Amino acid sequence: MKSVTLSQVVRAHDPYRFLCPIQSWSQFMSVTVTLAIGLPLIAMLFMMLDPTAPLAYIVIPVTVGGLVPVFAALPARFEIITRFQAQHFARTLDETLVALGYAPRAGGPGAARHYARQSRFLRWKENEIAITVSEHAIAISGPIFTLRLLQQRLAA
Repeated sequence: MKSVTLSQVVRAHDPYRFLCPIQSWSQFMSVTVTLAIGLPLIAMLFMMLDPTAPLAYIVIPVTVGGLVPVFAALPARFEIITRFQAQHFARTLDETLVALGYAPRAGGPGAARHYARQSRFLRWKENEIAITVSEHAIAISGPIFTLRLLQQRLAA
């Protein structure tokens, strides 16, 4: 793959997003529902295991751990630059995204193609991936965790 160059994955969000990573109401509601159900269950389990443990030592790590997926969905982007027509490499990119569990989604504006995971309960639109193919470059934007995984798969 000497004729293909992958750029670094770059964050595409404002710095204040680290303080408030929630990007939409659907994301807020799914995190709230998950923590409202999961936090009491985990707290009760740990209180049964060790009744003398302070509640703060249980609640704070579980809450922070519940927010990890929200930080993983923060937007990022990277580019693939080719010496040949980028359209030929787009097929490899499509196959890699399908292998990661994404499916093409209809309704993208213009030349951009969009990929999303299968629709389920508590799924976020922030996890969608957008691909724009130009003559010798492919621009990819989506959640940072997924883009790093995609970059590793393409580099292998």
